[in-house]
Amino acid sequence: MLVAAEDVFAEAGLAKAHVEDIARRAGVAVGTLYNYYKDRDALLAAVLTSRIEELTLDFEVVTAATASSAVRVALLELARAYLRFVVRRRTFIRILTEGELTQLKDAYPTSSAIPTQCWQHFREVYGRVMARGIASGALSGGHPELDLWLFMGLLRGVVMRDLRGGTPCQESDAERIVHVFFEGAAT
Repeated sequence: MLVAAEDVFAEAGLAKAHVEDIARRAGVAVGTLYNYYKDRDALLAAVLTSRIEELTLDFEVVTAATASSAVRVALLELARAYLRFVVRRRTFIRILTEGELTQLKDAYPTSSAIPTQCWQHFREVYGRVMARGIASGALSGGHPELDLWLFMGLLRGVVMRDLRGGTPCQESDAERIVHVFFEGAAT
């Protein structure tokens, strides 16, 4: 049901997605959906939460595997994990980044808070690696908060290029992101 809901929300847009369409896509009766989810907001919140948990697990695996690696390697592997997730869960990323939820706070009061929580989690994950980089001297620019936002902005830029009809994201884009972050675009 969650995959069907994710697809309908992404294809129709949040304002035009109907429970009937989700039920039809899932191959269940509308009443069955309501047995599990109170309303559209609860269904969307379940979709968002499920995908965020999936990405969180991906990040935890990478963080554990790169705990003793150089900061550059850790950031590269986290960026690769995120871009693999984007490719795998493109519909979710469209829902998360399109900003439609913030415009529909009244219709989706529970769900509208979830993207902010997700981005906060991203900042925490990447922030811990950045803090490790500062402590080790690998990052010494003196702008830890700005550096974090810049790195996340590079990631987001690649994703937005894809979502706006440009070149599709690829895991290999992570290498350029990390290169630009550490060496600059001129190199």
